[in-house]
Amino acid sequence: MTAPSSAPASPTGTASGATPATTSGALLPDGPVPGPLDDRGRLDVADRVVEKIAAQAATEVDRATGSPRRVLGVALGSADERPQVSAQVDWPVATVSVVMSVAWPAPVLEVTEQVRRHVVERLATLAGVRTAGVDIRVTALPGPRSGDRRVS
Repeated sequence: MTAPSSAPASPTGTASGATPATTSGALLPDGPVPGPLDDRGRLDVADRVVEKIAAQAATEVDRATGSPRRVLGVALGSADERPQVSAQVDWPVATVSVVMSVAWPAPVLEVTEQVRRHVVERLATLAGVRTAGVDIRVTALPGPRSGDRRVS
């Protein structure tokens, strides 16, 4: 038979050797209590992930579309694609560049400001990345599509 422990209570209110409880009631493993968050690890978000999030965010804005690829000034493909996005991430800050089109007759300044705000918000929410800047280049103003083309 073992005698009951007569160890004095620690300043946190637990006997020595006992596992301390957190404020939420969960038990922590024996050993040192984890230190500041900086000592626990790091999350790296690849530039490509930031680019995909930013491209999707830009397409979520009304009247913003992708920009068709151009060869010698001639548009190849359609403007229905996602905007072209490049990003450089220096954790936790990213710099983003967007190449896109704005559907005519929408005001370009208004649409680009909406895209800029939405990209910043989505990157912060989904990736935890602050945005140092979102550079936007509008390369086309495609008009409404008409299935019937008339020649007069």
